[in-house]
Amino acid sequence: AETTLYRVIQEALTNIVKHSGARKVSILLQQQRGMVLAVVEDDGSGFDPTDTRADAVGLAGMRERVSLAGGRLQVESSPGSGTTLVAEVPSP
Repeated sequence: AETTLYRVIQEALTNIVKHSGARKVSILLQQQRGMVLAVVEDDGSGFDPTDTRADAVGLAGMRERVSLAGGRLQVESSPGSGTTLVAEVPSP
């Protein structure tokens, strides 16, 4: 769980730096009901999560990593309104 969330947060921060133009980023880690939650939010340019580039492997890699750990990944974003990424995996 720790490695999965570390890598997801790392990739999220990389994407923020490369693509979003964000001025503020927040990271929240929380344990609840047998799960560990990582929330990464930014105030960047946002994007349409259903319309990603074919060569964009960051989000796909995060989804796969979280899924293999028995968790789920949720991405909330829209153009002009920042992005919130929530990764949830079972507690160790």
